[in-house]
Amino acid sequence: MKPLRLGLLITALLPAYIAPAQTKAPSQGKGAAGAANVSGFEALVKKAEAAREADQTDEAMRLYKQVVRVRPGFAEGWWYLGMLNYEADQYADGRAAFRHVTGLKPEMALAWTMLGLCEFETKDFDSALAHLERADQLKIPSEQGFYDVSKYHFALLLIRSGRFESAVKIIGDFARQGKDSVQFTEAMGLAALRKLLLPNELPPLEREMVLDVGHAMCDSAARRAAEAERDRVELLRKYPNTPQIHYISGTMVLASDSDKALEEWNAELAISPEHPQALVSIAAEYLKRGEHQTALPSAEKAVEVSPNYFAAHAILGQVLAEGDLDVPRGTRELETAVRLAPWQPQVHFALGTAYAKAGRKTDAAKEREEFLRLRGQSEVAVSKP
Repeated sequence: MKPLRLGLLITALLPAYIAPAQTKAPSQGKGAAGAANVSGFEALVKKAEAAREADQTDEAMRLYKQVVRVRPGFAEGWWYLGMLNYEADQYADGRAAFRHVTGLKPEMALAWTMLGLCEFETKDFDSALAHLERADQLKIPSEQGFYDVSKYHFALLLIRSGRFESAVKIIGDFARQGKDSVQFTEAMGLAALRKLLLPNELPPLEREMVLDVGHAMCDSAARRAAEAERDRVELLRKYPNTPQIHYISGTMVLASDSDKALEEWNAELAISPEHPQALVSIAAEYLKRGEHQTALPSAEKAVEVSPNYFAAHAILGQVLAEGDLDVPRGTRELETAVRLAPWQPQVHFALGTAYAKAGRKTDAAKEREEFLRLRGQSEVAVSKP
């Protein structure tokens, strides 16, 4: 799946990411022989550039292969060879080229992104997720078309790996910018329904519900209040006994009516008694109200039914520590949450608060520093056009 062609856009971006020195061959040798080598190499590069700019793809590939054979450390040559292969749907060859670029330019977000996109197309999904996440950490360039394609595929891989909350956040950011096409809506529906699927793996009979949920969640994320309420009511009408729907309904009304949200989450538990997200949400709402003893049973059950779910440990830890019910145990629960989800800034903040309460000032400072680092990454992503 490749929703946008990226070649012209990334060709325009490249000079900002590969040092100008890379566009010329490093001198080799001394005297006339060295000068001849440089001159011959530069002539070869110019021929490759001319073929690429004339859309002579096969010839450009042939010439860039010669270029990198002569100068294996020439990052620009590997880059263009990778892009030519990507645009020609030759993803395995593109992946090989971009591996060279990331080796030569490890801080180049563009290179990690293109490596991840090639790996996505070759179905090496675990590597694609790792490399797109690396690109995200390095700050994917903000040029709109490139950013959208990169983050969209990153969100799909997060869904596939079960990191649904992170995927919802990415797609919600797009919805707030008015970008809620069918592709984004479908991805939002998959994430909200917690389906470990890519769009092309979705059974046809489930697609209508996925799109309905995705549309409702995008309207909610974009703060289109009237549309979101109509969507929510329609979801409950069409899918009254379907697992996850009442939970989604509760999340949609939480900001405006927390009592209604609690009602919806309890309705979800009537359908799915061990629904960990509903249990966590109920505990979180009572924690917010300062009703720690009321929050505790739901938090305890969330950990019991979903011991590998970071949010369950996080909410139990907060209830125990912030409510002074059992600070040492609460701290241990929060440490478990951090181990399960080190990418979640709020978990680090909660652990730092627990450490501070326990008098562990150095540990508290470390966690708050990590919180600020991760939050900074998130704010950069949200600010992208």
